Amino acid sequence: MNVFSWIRSNWLIIILGIVIIVLLGKETSPLVKLRSQSMENAGISLSYPSGDVAISNGKYGGVVRKVPPAESSQRMVIQDTNMSMLVKDVSESIKGIEKIAIDMSGFMVDRSLTKPEGAASGHISLRVPTEKREDALDKIRTIGVRVISENVFGNDVTDQYVDAEARIANLVKIKAKMEVILDQAVKVQDLMEVQMQINNIQEQIDGLKGQQKYLEQTAKLTRISVSLSTDELALPYAPDSAWRPMVVFKAAVRSMIGAMRSVADVIIWMVVYLPIVIIILGLALMGRFVYRKLSIR
Repeated sequence: MNVFSWIRSNWLIIILGIVIIVLLGKETSPLVKLRSQSMENAGISLSYPSGDVAISNGKYGGVVRKVPPAESSQRMVIQDTNMSMLVKDVSESIKGIEKIAIDMSGFMVDRSLTKPEGAASGHISLRVPTEKREDALDKIRTIGVRVISENVFGNDVTDQYVDAEARIANLVKIKAKMEVILDQAVKVQDLMEVQMQINNIQEQIDGLKGQQKYLEQTAKLTRISVSLSTDELALPYAPDSAWRPMVVFKAAVRSMIGAMRSVADVIIWMVVYLPIVIIILGLALMGRFVYRKLSIR
């Protein structure tokens, strides 16, 4: 009798507990089943042989994919450095930078010095061996009062160099065939035409070899351009990071879309669970009403 009295007085709690257990059971069991089926269908082997990556797919049969090691190749990169510095004496600073280039087995490309009213300014460009670029920059920085800006630009010309080499090899083969035709030619006109073709091919070969040599020398000697002035406002302005309004606009749009998706997700969850909440509230109100009726009686 006591049990029935307890059930009658706590029937609302019992109903809510049953509803929660049913909901949790329906939500969890399909998820566990789905995960177990996914693992069985995938058939992914977690033990890999050394040196290779082995993947076994149960649906399409065994597949073993070997990942070869990445090939390392020496790249040919042309580096240019632009600096702007505040100095006390522009003329002496230019001489000091030129001496640094000579000491580093480099040379001065060009220089200029202007003395307008108020503040002097100048510019110097030099080339030093690429492997000594950092040492040269460290010494140049000590000459100025303060470095205002420093930018390094790189241009990878490896593909251009390899393409020129392939074209040279192709032209050499064509030239060899033309020389065979030249040896077999009898008429003077044929001899002249073939010789002109050979000369034209040789000019192309020489031009491509000249391009290769220029790329090699330019990659070996990095260019350093320095702007100097006794007035900081007279120096070229170079912000730390470029202002890209389109990138900012795209980032703002993506952020807005993410926020809208989050709000939409919340609304969807509320709509899905709203009927359950309404049913639970309805049962609670109904139980409260019945309980009051029974208490009055």
